[in-house]
Parts: sequence; structure tokens; C-alpha cells
Amino acid sequence: MLTGGCASEPQVDATVLISNVRFEPQEVEVPVGGTVEWRFGDGGLLHEVHADGVFDSGVNGDSTFRFTFDTPGDVEYHCSIHPYMSGTVHVG
Repeated sequence: MLTGGCASEPQVDATVLISNVRFEPQEVEVPVGGTVEWRFGDGGLLHEVHADGVFDSGVNGDSTFRFTFDTPGDVEYHCSIHPYMSGTVHVG
């Protein structure tokens, strides 16, 4: 779910910066219904935030991606371009 221009964007509960070819922080915790925002800030280097069967940001270099988590549990994600980049969202 890419967001932008929507009058009622969800509140952001956690922010992950994509910089220096890594996710910072690598793990975040949000409540059920919580939203995580990934900020692409790696000097235009392309990345893609992807969790199999859950979400996919699409390839991006200088924007943001938000996703709202409605199911409790741990969601592991990675950059499909740089597979060694990974992170976890703890929901609940």
C-alpha cells in the first residue's frame, strides 16, 4: 500500500530509515492496527521493501512507503535488490 496525497493518512507508529544500505532500526514494534513508514534516504540508491505475501513497496530511491499491520505477529521483510538487508516488524 503506497500512500500519498490522501486526506486521512494513518498515524505513523514507527519509522525505519533506509540509509547506508541498511534498515535503521532493524526491528520495530507497533500495535495491531499500527503503521510503519520506511523513508528511502540512501542518496537515490534503489531499494524495495518486501515481505512475502504481505506488502511490497516497489522499487524506490527517494520517497516513503507506509503499511498498516492488522494482524498480530512478527513480519520479516527484506530488500529484494539487496537481499542481505532485512528487518522485522513485531505487531501486537
